[in-house]
Amino acid sequence: MLGWEFPPAKTGGLGTHCYELVKNLSKKGIKVLLLIPKRTGNVKHNIPNVEIIEVGSVALDPYNTTKPEKKKKKGYGWNFFEEVRRFNKRCVEIAKNKKFDLIHCHDWMTISAGIELKKITGKPLVFTIHSTEYDRTANIYPMKFIVDVEKKGIKEADIVITVSKGMKKQLIERYNAEDEKIIVIYNGIDSSRYFGLVKKDNKGIVLFLGRLTNQKGPYFFLHTAKKVLEKRKDVMFIIAGQGDQMPELIKLAINLNIMDNVIFTGYLTDEEVLKAYAIADVYVMPSVSEPFGITALEAIASGTPVIVSKNAGVAEKIMHCFKVDFWDTHEIANKVICLLQYPVLKECMRKNSYKEIKNFGWDRVAEQTISVYRRAL
Repeated sequence: MLGWEFPPAKTGGLGTHCYELVKNLSKKGIKVLLLIPKRTGNVKHNIPNVEIIEVGSVALDPYNTTKPEKKKKKGYGWNFFEEVRRFNKRCVEIAKNKKFDLIHCHDWMTISAGIELKKITGKPLVFTIHSTEYDRTANIYPMKFIVDVEKKGIKEADIVITVSKGMKKQLIERYNAEDEKIIVIYNGIDSSRYFGLVKKDNKGIVLFLGRLTNQKGPYFFLHTAKKVLEKRKDVMFIIAGQGDQMPELIKLAINLNIMDNVIFTGYLTDEEVLKAYAIADVYVMPSVSEPFGITALEAIASGTPVIVSKNAGVAEKIMHCFKVDFWDTHEIANKVICLLQYPVLKECMRKNSYKEIKNFGWDRVAEQTISVYRRAL
């Protein structure tokens, strides 16, 4: 298996996915060799049947910008794609001397190595696409080079796994993927992480959690905050996460004259994320593009009602949540005010959505993934 992040170093949902998938594959007797970029040098685990090799000496971040940067700063600048190429080359050198039955790649940064290993070994190739270049750029200037890599990966893979029906539709329409080659496996949630979480109803805290990029819609979250505060002055809005839009978003909050009611947390540890979910009364995910949206499941598991973009993959499966157009800040604000103002509505949504996530165990994801492996073999 080739991935690009694993706890303790993770940027988003894919890190969670890789960890939970290999852990649950292991429980079912599947042996996994996982190759990931070297990010911390201290990836430790006690998962049986799983060997993790950190490849190279430079961290790879799929969300990194390709702007030139000074040598003293972290990042790749214009060398980013060269580092990706080196990572893939090194993965091939390592994996070709290992024994395995199948190759499983996650997203565009690993697929070149997967294609080469398939040629060398003749082993089947499974390609999981968690998001495309169109998603990550919010359809603003997608990079042709990455799109072409994704297209080649889809063509060469024996089976493509993706995380929602919406994503499958995109792969067919934009990448000319074969319908019968694509299998939808929704992401999961480990609800046990949230057992015993002390829920604090504050009647006025609204949470956004995600990368501060165009894709995740923090701009729309702030405009929603402005509209809510025109009706209720006592509401606080938390923007949890980091990203290249942080300075711009702070300026926007100042210009909207809402800075006194907005908290920018920056990066949060896993423990701090749990606390953020616990104190939130409403979770808003106004993503411009969201292939799935694991954070919505995490919020629900924490006992927090959620408002999500209609285009989010999670909206295909969770019925007890408010679904909105990401650009309709008036409607998002109305939904926020309703949940804050009517405790019965909030409690009804909370209880019923919590029942729904019982169908989202990672054990199910592992079972479905093993079925894909058997089909590929």
